[in-house]
Amino acid sequence: MATNKIQISKDDFERSILAATSSHTEVFESVEPHFEESYLQIRQQILGEAGEAALETSERLRTAVVRTVCLSAFLSVVRHLDLVLTPTGFGVVANNEVSPASTARVEALIEQCRVAYIKAEGDMLTWLVVTEGWGGSGQAEQCVTLLLFTYQQYTFQAKTEPTSQQWHDKVASLYEADTTLRRLISDEQMDEFLAMERGAKRRTDIAGTAIFKLRRMLVCLADGLLTAYSGERGRLLSFLDQHIGQFPIYANSSAYKANHFKEFKNERSRPAFVFNA
Repeated sequence: MATNKIQISKDDFERSILAATSSHTEVFESVEPHFEESYLQIRQQILGEAGEAALETSERLRTAVVRTVCLSAFLSVVRHLDLVLTPTGFGVVANNEVSPASTARVEALIEQCRVAYIKAEGDMLTWLVVTEGWGGSGQAEQCVTLLLFTYQQYTFQAKTEPTSQQWHDKVASLYEADTTLRRLISDEQMDEFLAMERGAKRRTDIAGTAIFKLRRMLVCLADGLLTAYSGERGRLLSFLDQHIGQFPIYANSSAYKANHFKEFKNERSRPAFVFNA
């Protein structure tokens, strides 16, 4: 089926949802009418004009979009399908070779697809941030609001794969962690790093190293690893000081002054010595 800039076949659908692989076409035919709606939503919320135009030249982006559309459409209707188990997967046919799919199996399938959708969306963003013109779009600002903005980035740092609900809860914790880091390096510096991550501004190797350190700190805070966070915090501030010339926004911020504030010591040698203090 052709959907604007992409075309989705039964093979594309079954590669995206392995459990739907079957000699029958009923699952694909039941979901196919919903591809258009899913694509339009993804185009409006994530791709934008720049992302949609890139579908003609980026095979990897196109593959990620097709997979995301298939998963989104399937998840939107799966509870309304009369799913049965076939020798090769799930189906919606009724004959002597199949048996109704249990609620547990259907719920497991839905969870599997939810996580797959989150990963596919992350793949889309991975290719969009290197797409010319996308970084300055409204979609980029809406989609990349944290330095750690994909499921894959989190699992790489945390070495664990959360469920879809756990990921939803983790994102909330990451936003709280982001607030802490903004106080540490300033809103302005964080926004500068985010612009680099979206592809709206050039990212130097030094900035990339700082961003990687900040990602680790986000995970430490979100996972409640406060001792690890304390160590990462010290290493980040030391790194920023070593390369302060490359971080003028931070250097001129109130956050920098707060991080370098030295408490007054009441000593006799000081002109401001206070007697009887």
